[in-house]
Amino acid sequence: MNTRLAVFMLIVALAFANGCETTAQAKAKQDLENSKAAYERCLQQNLGDPSKCEIFKRLYEADLEVYREAGKSTGPTFTGFFEVGPGDSRK
Repeated sequence: MNTRLAVFMLIVALAFANGCETTAQAKAKQDLENSKAAYERCLQQNLGDPSKCEIFKRLYEADLEVYREAGKSTGPTFTGFFEVGPGDSRK
């Protein structure tokens, strides 16, 4: 019974860690899309002088870097060993 509980807890912890990672990636993607849209809007409004959009360009580039890094991270790592069977001292 203890082994089943430990396995269940491990599955729940891994599912939670995976969910957090997905949320971080989704937020980074949304931020990237928002900053890209703002930069493109600024460029359309300032066709003759794109230098007025430099701050939007920098924000977009920063969000792009965050998005790339969020895609690289793998989240928490867990390594565990369970001894089951004859000789199991937890009986």
